[in-house]
Amino acid sequence: MRLSSTQRGSQRTRSWLASYSSSRGGCVSKDFAVPHSAGLGRWLAGRVADVWYLCVKTALWAICKVLFRLRIEGRGHEPARGPFIVAANHASAIDPPIVGMSLKHKAAYMAKHELLRAPVLGALLRSIGVFPVRRGEPDRKAIRRSLEVLESGGVLVMFPEGTRSLDGRLRAPEPGAAMIALRTGAAVMPVAVINSQRILPKGARRPKMQRVTVRMGPLIAVPKIEGRLDHETLEGWGTRIIEAIEKLLPADQRRIRQ
Repeated sequence: MRLSSTQRGSQRTRSWLASYSSSRGGCVSKDFAVPHSAGLGRWLAGRVADVWYLCVKTALWAICKVLFRLRIEGRGHEPARGPFIVAANHASAIDPPIVGMSLKHKAAYMAKHELLRAPVLGALLRSIGVFPVRRGEPDRKAIRRSLEVLESGGVLVMFPEGTRSLDGRLRAPEPGAAMIALRTGAAVMPVAVINSQRILPKGARRPKMQRVTVRMGPLIAVPKIEGRLDHETLEGWGTRIIEAIEKLLPADQRRIRQ
């Protein structure tokens, strides 16, 4: 039976990978096994997306190392694999890319839907795993997408405060992060972004050169609850998550106690 050109190409690629893996002691990941022609298009699309994400991450890393002297602490707390949630404080517009590039894993993020409506910026954000959320209302589509990321073993970056802080200090949590964690049972890794509020605070037009530190903390184990989530449960877990972030922050970024 004659093979099509696509099938022959797929067969050659699989043979090459098998030979390469053998010569390298079997180091080629199963994730990179080339599928048969029926799934080749999806496989290629996934690989292109991975390469693009790595390129963007590398470029942002270089920029932040030079401009902001980025330092990462506590990397040993990051799990070897997902699913898990990264919960960070939010004091500046640059927090999402800084947190993302500090992780070893590819992550998905939420962003206010207005950002993704911009022609160029929106396309860039979507290409690296950002999806829209409508703030101030229960966004079922964003919730469903968040659950899908975690249920497929992915990593989700969330900012429990729900919006940026005006003065750089931690705010009280919104229920979103706690709800997603409890619905999936995904562990939560608290992360503190330190000093970013001095680089690009809310309302600023030009960034200032300041040193930024990303500090990761121990995982918080969260139970999976499939039934109704009452207010007390959401509030309790939201407080626990925000307090774990607060422990990682310096005094001038912690909440002011009444």
